[in-house]
Amino acid sequence: MSPQPGRDLSLCWEQHRKLLPGVAKVHADAVQCWSIQQVSDFIESLPGCEEQAKQFRDEQIDGRAFLLLTQQDIVKIMSIKLGPALKIYNSILMFKHAKEKSPSHVEDNSQSHTQDLCT
Repeated sequence: MSPQPGRDLSLCWEQHRKLLPGVAKVHADAVQCWSIQQVSDFIESLPGCEEQAKQFRDEQIDGRAFLLLTQQDIVKIMSIKLGPALKIYNSILMFKHAKEKSPSHVEDNSQSHTQDLCT
């Protein structure tokens, strides 16, 4: 255990931002409105994940479903190898983290609010 876990976590996020530049500053609110094709295009843009993009299209995973995926879902259910699965899952975490850190984020998880954002 680190005596300064907050500092280590910040360093970890900074390293992920450098490795996954397409994820930086994209909020979960925007991602949940993505179409199946947009999710597939995003997966294809991740280094080393080009082959997995087709699988996301075949499974018809849109933005809302994408944000609900867990690491276990990606590895065990979708049978994606650990390396690409970690990049994909870390992207999901970063999208959610951006939402949590957004100063304009309002705590409203209602279905109608989500639909309004996507229109």
